[in-house]
Amino acid sequence: MQRLILTFSTLHAVLAAEKALRTAPQGFQCRVTPTPTGLGYSICGMSLEILRLEEEPAVIDFLKQNRHSPEGIHHV
Repeated sequence: MQRLILTFSTLHAVLAAEKALRTAPQGFQCRVTPTPTGLGYSICGMSLEILRLEEEPAVIDFLKQNRHSPEGIHHV
């Protein structure tokens, strides 16, 4: 099963993005999860997993509009 993982530079950024998504009118579903091994070394050890893959474009647009752009977008 494929996972959509968004990485950020700090835990604060992960938590801010999670809060923004959870309180969005669109009702995005996400969870904080450990960053999978091999995604990079200059990112935080925690990431955000988007639970509905079909929402990827809407989630990314929403985060960018609300100044919570992820450092990386990974399909693992």
